Amino acid sequence: MKQGFMVALRALLGALPVMLWAPVPASAAAAAAPGASGLYGVEIIIFRAANPGADEAWDANVPGRGFGNTANKGGAVPSITRILSASDYHMNSLESALRSSGAWRPIAHAAWIQTAANWGTHTGFSLSDVGINVPGLSGSVYLERATYIHLGFDVQYQAGSTYTLRDMRSVKYNDRQYFDHPGFGIIAVVTPIKRGDALATQ
Repeated sequence: MKQGFMVALRALLGALPVMLWAPVPASAAAAAAPGASGLYGVEIIIFRAANPGADEAWDANVPGRGFGNTANKGGAVPSITRILSASDYHMNSLESALRSSGAWRPIAHAAWIQTAANWGTHTGFSLSDVGINVPGLSGSVYLERATYIHLGFDVQYQAGSTYTLRDMRSVKYNDRQYFDHPGFGIIAVVTPIKRGDALATQ
């Protein structure tokens, strides 16, 4: 994306608060926390630039990052325990701000509760599994656990050409993460669910 878009987006992200599911401190980056249930809340917004510049390489094939580790193959298969409804989203204000900015157009918003795979397993869920069914948008989302929690996307967006975003990284709990590509972007938050939290049992 253009540098001006990046600066404006980061300013927008920093200006908006985010409410989370029974959060542990935002500084925590470990995969497990005292009182954790083994469940994680994941919320994502996928968006594209409304008016890309003529000099923007929208069809650039950006190399994937973070998918090379295979040290912990095997383990339990992750599962989705609940797809959250729009009334449970915590980034609605951010989606509205993106939409009203005129610079970006949200194309998908979803949230769900899941267990995590072992780090390096690369066993994820398709976008349709988490409730995203948007023409031209396909791919998978991965949540993997080792010493740290890792979030990754292998997502394709087709709008004339096919653009691919393939990136996995360690993330801090409750911290907005921005996954960027010249053609589109994803904003995501991962939150550990505490034992006894209503979202874990509904």
